[in-house]
Amino acid sequence: MCADRKKLSTEVRRVIWEVWDKKSAYTSEPVKWTQLHVDHIIPIAKPELLAGLQAKGLATADFDINGFENLLPSTNFQNQGKSAKQMQESALVYYLELAQQKKPKILKRLAAQHKSNQEIKAYLDLKAASEKNDVSLEEMVSVFAHQFDGTVTLRVTPEIEGEHVASANSSVAAALMDKPFALGRGTVSEVILHSVNGDSTVCRTSNEYIRAKESGYFPNTQTEIKIDSMANETTEALRAIRDSSFAGESALREPIVKLKHFDRWAAEWVTEGLMEPQDDKITTGLRTIEDTLKAGICEVENSGDHEVRFKLYDGFDVMMRESMRADLDGDEWEEILIFHYVSAARAGGTFGQGQAYMAKVSDDGLLHMESYPPTNMA
Repeated sequence: MCADRKKLSTEVRRVIWEVWDKKSAYTSEPVKWTQLHVDHIIPIAKPELLAGLQAKGLATADFDINGFENLLPSTNFQNQGKSAKQMQESALVYYLELAQQKKPKILKRLAAQHKSNQEIKAYLDLKAASEKNDVSLEEMVSVFAHQFDGTVTLRVTPEIEGEHVASANSSVAAALMDKPFALGRGTVSEVILHSVNGDSTVCRTSNEYIRAKESGYFPNTQTEIKIDSMANETTEALRAIRDSSFAGESALREPIVKLKHFDRWAAEWVTEGLMEPQDDKITTGLRTIEDTLKAGICEVENSGDHEVRFKLYDGFDVMMRESMRADLDGDEWEEILIFHYVSAARAGGTFGQGQAYMAKVSDDGLLHMESYPPTNMA
């Protein structure tokens, strides 16, 4: 039974032609593009030839008669001459070996071309978005890097000894998680945590810190809490790079959502700093950060695209800092890793504590606080 002849795309025909240096495989003579014919070494109409070679072990059992291991560039005239007479078995084997040698190069060239086509499409999509919305060149480059190279842009440099990291991929982040801490701009190299049984442990790397936290260890003193917060920001940024993937879908890119867009962020990011956030009189009806500002609960101390600070009149001041954007929980949608810090320093207190959260768009269209790492990835 004959196999069906598969029609080759112009892209595939051109790659075969170029890999063979634009020459006929049979005569080594130059072939013009208009003369090109891609020939099946073993004719589609003669499956018995393939069966005979397979019976002698001269062709593999999974040999694809339409595959690159059976295709050669020639001219239509040469192909007609070949069809008029059957090749000797030794000649068939010779040309099959030549085709097999070229196959990896053809596949590599096609893969590179496919990637290039994807990049062009992604560029055109983002270009259209940038013309309609607020998408910067930096953000376009960031999307490209993560989509094609796995590289994530960091807004905050992880505090690792001997490293200044502005971007990283999964393998780099995994290696950095075994590097010594250099917290507080290099002034702190270890985190001391305690258990309910009174045991203590010293963490000097992100992986040691993760293991201690998973075992239930916690900071005791205010100094330990502040150091723990610094370790949390560095560790969760590295963990997120290690475990995240490119987000094929996003409710954050078009138009771009930034920290200063207070109408897109849920009120809880600020009300978490209230002394009594359960007080209905304070929080009832507040949906967004913009609502909290209008209600007079807080004011903006400073505001940027990737960091904002709020002064709260009846609670701890709040700082939000963006670490990175990616698919953080494996649902193929984009989330933002946010470091959230509350502090009593402005009021003269010593309390200050921070933790990384995942900012995820909910059904109401707002970015809400969710724990990181998410339960299904912890």
